Amino acid sequence: MESYNIAIIGADDVGKSSFVQRALDLACPPATNPSSVRMAVDNVTHMVTLFELELEHFELDPCQPIQWPKQVNGHIVPRLDAALVLYDVMSRNSIRELPQMVASLTDAGLPAILGACNCDHPEDDWDINADELANEPFFKSFVNHFRISTHGADVSRACLYSVVRAAIMHKRDVNGDETVSRRRAQSAINLQVSDPNGGRRLSEHSRHSLASSDFSIQHGDDSTAEKPQIAGVAFKDLVDRLLAPPLSRVDNNFSDIFLCLYRKFAAPNELFSAIQVRLQKVQHDESANYLIKTATQLRIVEVVSKWVSSYPGDFARSGTKGNLEDFIRNLSKEPIFMFAAQQLRRNFQSDVIEDDDTGWANSDSSLDETGNNSLSEEMEELSAEVSSLQLDGESTMLPGGSDKSSSMDRSSRMGSQFPFNTSEEYEREAMLLEPSDHLPMNKLRYHSFMDISDYEVADELTRIDWIMFSSIRIRDFVRHVSLSAAQRNKCRSLQNVNRMISHFNHVAKWVANMILLRDKAKHRAQMLEKFMNIALRLRQLNNYNGLAAVLAGINGTAIHRLTQTRALVSAEVQKRFARLLLLMGTQKSHFAYRLAWENSPLPRIPFIPLHRRDLVTAEEGSKTIIGSNDDRINWKKFEVLGEILLPIMKSQGTAYPNLTKHNVARELILGCRMPMDDEEIYQRSLQVESSALVPIEPIKKKFPWFAI
Repeated sequence: MESYNIAIIGADDVGKSSFVQRALDLACPPATNPSSVRMAVDNVTHMVTLFELELEHFELDPCQPIQWPKQVNGHIVPRLDAALVLYDVMSRNSIRELPQMVASLTDAGLPAILGACNCDHPEDDWDINADELANEPFFKSFVNHFRISTHGADVSRACLYSVVRAAIMHKRDVNGDETVSRRRAQSAINLQVSDPNGGRRLSEHSRHSLASSDFSIQHGDDSTAEKPQIAGVAFKDLVDRLLAPPLSRVDNNFSDIFLCLYRKFAAPNELFSAIQVRLQKVQHDESANYLIKTATQLRIVEVVSKWVSSYPGDFARSGTKGNLEDFIRNLSKEPIFMFAAQQLRRNFQSDVIEDDDTGWANSDSSLDETGNNSLSEEMEELSAEVSSLQLDGESTMLPGGSDKSSSMDRSSRMGSQFPFNTSEEYEREAMLLEPSDHLPMNKLRYHSFMDISDYEVADELTRIDWIMFSSIRIRDFVRHVSLSAAQRNKCRSLQNVNRMISHFNHVAKWVANMILLRDKAKHRAQMLEKFMNIALRLRQLNNYNGLAAVLAGINGTAIHRLTQTRALVSAEVQKRFARLLLLMGTQKSHFAYRLAWENSPLPRIPFIPLHRRDLVTAEEGSKTIIGSNDDRINWKKFEVLGEILLPIMKSQGTAYPNLTKHNVARELILGCRMPMDDEEIYQRSLQVESSALVPIEPIKKKFPWFAI
């Protein structure tokens, strides 16, 4: 992973820390300087370190290269790759030393970007016109300039992205110049060395060994320049790769990613037509070996079968559905493909009537539905010469046209403790796990909860999380970050994602309310310690989503301030809990969690909010369609999306084998009547434990949310 060091330069109080806070999406200004973060630029992840440097600390001489500070807060300042120069449009003092700084940066050849802060004020109140300043001659060397406002986090992120991109291009240019210079020098030396092959021609020598980089560079310098690399991938090339035999795990992953995400740049009938064209080409190729030809056709049929079983909604439109039915019918006429056709028919869900991807993805139009029917006629002609052995497979279909055995693949991987095999079955069960408020919060709830073992509570939390996690189709994650809030509300399948997010928030507030249930500190400490032990058990179960929810409840403001309560928790439990906080901490972009997640065995449940944020970053970080004619697909973007989705896909394939249902624990988790407003919970925290130094034991009394 490449590392880049960015200098954020500006006068005192110009807004450097506030910029870092907004750009990195932090809850508060950074506590340390420098700040480090992992950033994806052009689908490549880099480690970026931001150094906040005061303009007054530089000894500026326009005739000399810039002299960087030796240290910042005890950290040695490394070689810097780019600079962001900030000033305040409300203060002329902030630009007093900018000309000397700009001259020094220009002399050093360092890429720089100009940022005007506090631009949310009315322009009439500005002391500095941002556009006029950016157009001054001494700012011509700057790559770009931005207007930055206090509340504009998007602009701050775009500004940081632009600075990092400039640093990447600058380092690439510098390294490229150094490499070419070194190779040209070496090439010149080789011209003076006698031929080591005893007069053998270079072309002959290259057949027996790889051509040396020296001769290659020499040839390139003397003849033609290297052709520029074309950005993006053509759709036909992606289809060819989809149908090619897999030679590695990467190829297997490619088909999973492609079938999941292709609708962001192609409609189902477009892909199906491209597949049929390639199948026809193989069938017409009389020069090919029979076994190779058959294997190629079986490979194509296997891809179609995988597509149909994984995403039957893609065939909801009548045109695509009809073409698929014709495809299966024609396939079944050839004896060698009888079993493949039968399996395709089993996987085909004829009762799918809704294409839930409509609204954000590419969909089949009415023209496609009528125009592509000619493909079935061509398939009939291709099969006419083959002896017609009609497979009577219609009997395998259930009344109503659906075959309920399409879940065979998933059911074979699921544990016996979960009687659900499909997303639909998990969804129906998840709908029964909506919170209710029929149980009043009182001492009876406290004692009932304390009587349940920590393992039973953690197991039930994990069982609920697993049901909700399994009810989410993998495309729902992408759809959830691609649609607007209004569109998400109209999309029925996204209720599963919303339900799991709501459950996460419910558990966090349930934990806080349970800890605040009793007035005495010793009782609160017992409850707090119990939840710390439950959190440890959730970690052992690899339920990172449930673990994060419990930590959110314990670490929230209302509970974190209870110093008297925490003092009564055993030191050993607090020590184990501190390790969990480090595991799920935000340091270095959740580095500890990401490492644990990658190395956790199945079964496991991911920390959904973080992976959703990663999807948002990947989705918004680059375009889907690129190229001068907007005709090429930015497949690097989809590789980044695939790196996020594939582990989630894999996790959904293996259920927890030994989790049993605990009705009492489930009732306590989902059925308590409690406040959900953060301010109300915080007021309860103040009532049970005052902010004063003197401990206060309030008298016993009923609170509104505890009343029966």
